[in-house]
Amino acid sequence: MTYIAARAALTGRPRIFFERIQKMAKKHPPREETRRQIAISQKEKAERRRVMMIMGGIALLIALILIGGGVYTYIMTPNQALAEVNGQKITRQDYQKRVLYERYLLDEQASFVQLQLQQLAQSLQDSPELLQSLEGQANQQLQQIASQRFAVDRDALDLLIESKLAEEEAAKRGISVSDAEIQATYQEVAAARQGGYTEASAAETVEAGRNATATAAMFTPTPTLSATEVTAAEPATASQPTPTINVVSGDALSQAIADWEKIMSEQANMTPADLKALIRAQLLREKLYEALGEDIETAVLQAHVRHILLEDIEAAWAAKQRLENGEDFAEVAVDVSTDPSVISNNGDLGWFPRKTMVPEFDDAAFTLPVGEISEPIKTDFGFHIIEILAREDRELDEQGLSREKAGAYNDWLDAAKASGVEDFWTLDDAPPDTNNPFGQ
Repeated sequence: MTYIAARAALTGRPRIFFERIQKMAKKHPPREETRRQIAISQKEKAERRRVMMIMGGIALLIALILIGGGVYTYIMTPNQALAEVNGQKITRQDYQKRVLYERYLLDEQASFVQLQLQQLAQSLQDSPELLQSLEGQANQQLQQIASQRFAVDRDALDLLIESKLAEEEAAKRGISVSDAEIQATYQEVAAARQGGYTEASAAETVEAGRNATATAAMFTPTPTLSATEVTAAEPATASQPTPTINVVSGDALSQAIADWEKIMSEQANMTPADLKALIRAQLLREKLYEALGEDIETAVLQAHVRHILLEDIEAAWAAKQRLENGEDFAEVAVDVSTDPSVISNNGDLGWFPRKTMVPEFDDAAFTLPVGEISEPIKTDFGFHIIEILAREDRELDEQGLSREKAGAYNDWLDAAKASGVEDFWTLDDAPPDTNNPFGQ
């Protein structure tokens, strides 16, 4: 059976229907594409490929931009060097953490002063003069904190630079800090922030009942207002009660540490490792400070001076004339001096070594003959009339020793900064400051 016969049988159509279809197919075979059609088709395919390549390139570029932005934001920018200390980098990330940390401590101090003043105001409602004096103290301290807050963005980098330099110098001198020292101070800081002391620090001295250790005090707000500062001192009795010491230990200490770590994480993005590194740096600086102070002379030339301070030159010359007329120096000082301490010391400044006073005052104190009274000397504080009572080599007192140690440390630091520090910092490197209680 032929193909046509089979189709006719299967479909029920007459054979002639399929024969005609077959003839028509033979008369009109499928057309072949012309060269022009082939060229156009190939061109369209090429155009489609080009469009796909362009679209793919754009997609790749967008992806690279997004990836590059993420790399810059999360990898390159945080690790960008803002300073180098003898080849050691201080990164933007470390700097910004330190800025946030220092800002928080200053804001905490400001809040503490304000809270203290509010509490004193409630208890001193019947003593308006004393309250007014305390308000003056508070405002002065808040102004100092505001000034520090304004400078903290730069100061934070200087502290990091100082830490790097101190670490290098400490290593040269064989000075180190143990893990046990770091851990002990870590606990002291946490306890101090709760108004207490660890068992170890409390056992060192009963004075811990009132005074935190120097290192711990750097990490916690310190009481700064006291009514005793503006009232007459009471005579000391034969026996003084032992201060009550708040010891923080066990679970309470663990909670204090957890609280400190939590707030530092939230406010400064600092981990416990960051905080311990901060403590290590501070302990190294303290040890280096003491080591540099071992070389200072303990007996130095000192001057014993008293003075009268006046606001204007006319008043100063008038006081000078009274002294030349034979009036007692102490009486004239109490009568006209604007120095608040004159009430308690009659203008007597005691003994002091060079570079203790402002330059103009210092020069007069160490050049005028003993027994002479100066003409008015102008400084930033006003006009001084100085009497040189004595001048000789003397052992430094505790305050003088501290001053000389600070001078030795600062001299070392200035020299170290001058020779080994490269600084790339700009104000734009500081993190945003949206919570400044003192305004922008």
